[in-house]
Amino acid sequence: MFHKQEENGNEIKSPCRGVCTLDHKGKCVGCFRKLDEIANWSVYNDFQRGEILKMTMLRMQLPDIFDS
Repeated sequence: MFHKQEENGNEIKSPCRGVCTLDHKGKCVGCFRKLDEIANWSVYNDFQRGEILKMTMLRMQLPDIFDS
C-alpha cells in the first residue's frame, strides 16, 4: 500500500496522497506523516524512510496509541 519502490529498488517513494491537510496534532490526514517527516523526506535515507512508513501504519491503525 504505502511501500512503493522504484524498479531498481534504490528509493522508497513518498507515501503522499495529495491531501496535504494537517490535523490539530500536526499529522497529515492523507499519509499520516508528521510535518517534520514530510518536510525532511527528501533528505532521509531509505532506512529512515522505512521507519517513518512503519510509524505511519501504526498511526493509521492505532491512532489512540500512536497519535502523539
